[in-house]
Amino acid sequence: MVVAMGLAIAAIYLLHEGLPPFPAISAKHKIAYALAAFPVLGLVTFNQASYRRAALLAIVAAITFIWLVQRPLTAGRFDWGWLLPLGTIAVWMPMLAKAPDLSRSPFTSPVAHLAMSMTASVLALLGGFLGLGQVLLSLSALLGGYALAIFVVTLKNGAPKSGHPMMIWTVQGGLLILFVQLSTFATNLSTAAYLLLLTLAALPFADAKLSRLPLLVQPFAFAALALMAGIPAMLLALRNF
Repeated sequence: MVVAMGLAIAAIYLLHEGLPPFPAISAKHKIAYALAAFPVLGLVTFNQASYRRAALLAIVAAITFIWLVQRPLTAGRFDWGWLLPLGTIAVWMPMLAKAPDLSRSPFTSPVAHLAMSMTASVLALLGGFLGLGQVLLSLSALLGGYALAIFVVTLKNGAPKSGHPMMIWTVQGGLLILFVQLSTFATNLSTAAYLLLLTLAALPFADAKLSRLPLLVQPFAFAALALMAGIPAMLLALRNF
């Protein structure tokens, strides 16, 4: 299931952007290879501690970013806008490293990932990155279906097990790579909206409180909390459009 989720994320990207040539030429080709690497990396890091998986994810994301900006970097050009993707990797990773250990509710990670993907898709579309916006919309549909499946299982059988840490890691990795692409190349990205988007990565830290609610109320509570950052982010992106 873990490998299947990684392959599904890579497949969504490839369906929208096409098969990349080898070696990669453009940034979208490089992102395709980075996403395709995650199922393989997941197998390698399956039994590692969460902080080691998070460290590897940060390294992969940083290498991907350097690869994306290789041409201007080798020409000696520096763009202050690059601080946004670098900040994403540096600040967001510690929160992601803790997320699997905090999850008591089976809805914590599915709802958080869905909220991040949906918000990012709107920011990408309004930020002039139509291709990535479409990828994120399709990814949102996948993550929404996964969250719905967990909800249906809960209705029928009671509480399902929380997602496997590697499942969480795989989705986090895919989202992080796409966020690096978004913050690096979106031509009209609202910085304030993007920073609000990143705060959604802290949603699992509300698990200790929200997991005490009745089980079938929990996904709606997580969604309501996500909307407190997601809706302002979308409004800021719309204002900047």
